[in-house]
Amino acid sequence: MEGAELFTFIIDASVALALTSIAALLMLFVRRVIIMRIDRANAQRRRELQDMVYGALDDPGKLSPRPLSARDQRLLLAVVSEMLRAVDGEMRDQLKDILARHIRLDRLLYGLKHGLPVDRAKIAARLFWSAAPEVHDALRAALDDPEPEVVLAAAGALMAAGQRIDLQTLTPKLEARRMLGNRAVRDLFRKLAPDNGAALFAFLDDPNPAVVVLAIDALARARSAAALKRLRAAAQTHPSVDVRAAAVRSLGNAQDHNAVGVVTAALSDAAWEVRAQAAIAAGRIGDAAALTQLAKLVHDANWWVRLRAAQALTRLGPDGIAALQAVSGDGEAGRLVEFVLSERGA
Repeated sequence: MEGAELFTFIIDASVALALTSIAALLMLFVRRVIIMRIDRANAQRRRELQDMVYGALDDPGKLSPRPLSARDQRLLLAVVSEMLRAVDGEMRDQLKDILARHIRLDRLLYGLKHGLPVDRAKIAARLFWSAAPEVHDALRAALDDPEPEVVLAAAGALMAAGQRIDLQTLTPKLEARRMLGNRAVRDLFRKLAPDNGAALFAFLDDPNPAVVVLAIDALARARSAAALKRLRAAAQTHPSVDVRAAAVRSLGNAQDHNAVGVVTAALSDAAWEVRAQAAIAAGRIGDAAALTQLAKLVHDANWWVRLRAAQALTRLGPDGIAALQAVSGDGEAGRLVEFVLSERGA
C-alpha cells in the first residue's frame, strides 16, 4: 500500500471509528432518556395508586374495579407492602383485602419460581401479606432456592405471615449455601428461637462450629437456666475457639452471675479471642473476683485483650479504677490505660 493510499485508509478508519463512537454515545443517551421517562412515569403512577389506596381505605369503591395492568399490580404491591409494615389492626386488614382483590397471585408465584434472582427475592419479600395456602407452599419451596437472598426473603415472609419454620429443616439448606456467617441468618435464628428450643439445644452438639455459634447466640437471649448451663459448659470444654468465644460473650450479654467462675477461667484461655471476650464478660457481669487477673491481662501479648481488660476494669468500681491507675505509668500498657481512663472520663 502506497503512502497516499495508507493515509486515505487511516483517515477513513478514523472517521468510521469516530462515527461509531458518536452512534454508541447517542444510543446510550437515548437509552438513558427512555429509562428516565419510564422512571418518571412509574413514580407518577405510584403516587396515583397511593392516593387511590388512601381513598379506598375510606371507600372501597374508589379503587378501580377493573383489573389492573401488570405494571400497576407491581406498583400497587410495592406501595401497599410498605404501608402494611407500618400499620396494624383494621387498617392492616383493609390493605390486605385491597391486595387480595387486585393482585394476581398466579403471576407472582410464576415470577417467584422463574424470575431473575433479584426479582425472586423482591417477590418473596412482598408475599408476607397473603394467607393463601398456595403462597405459603411456594414460599416454603423458595427456601430451596439456590440464591441466598431469595431464601432469606422467603423465610422472612413466612415468619411475617405467622407460619412456623423448623430450624432443623432450614439449617442444612443455609449451611449448603454457605450462609451461616450472614448477619441476617443470625437475626433469623434469634427470631425463630421461641419455636425451636429443642432444635437449638440439639445444635449445641452439631459438628459445624458455625451452627453451634448461631445456636448459642439464639439461646442466650432466652436466658433460661437450662440454656445458660449448656453455655457455661461450652465455654469451658468446646474444642472450637469460635464456640468458646461465643459462649463466653453470650454469658456476659446475659449477665449470668452463675458464670463468674467460668468467665474467670476463660481469662486464661489459650486463644486470645476467648480471653478478650472473657474480659468483656467479666466487666458486664461485675466479676470482682477477676480483678487481679484482669490487671495482669492489661500486659497481655494481644492488643485487643489488653484493651478489653482495661475497659473491663473501669466497670468494676473504685477497686477496678485503682488497679488500672496502678499501671498508668508503665510503658505501652500505661498509654493504653491512659486512653481507656480518658475515654471513660475517669
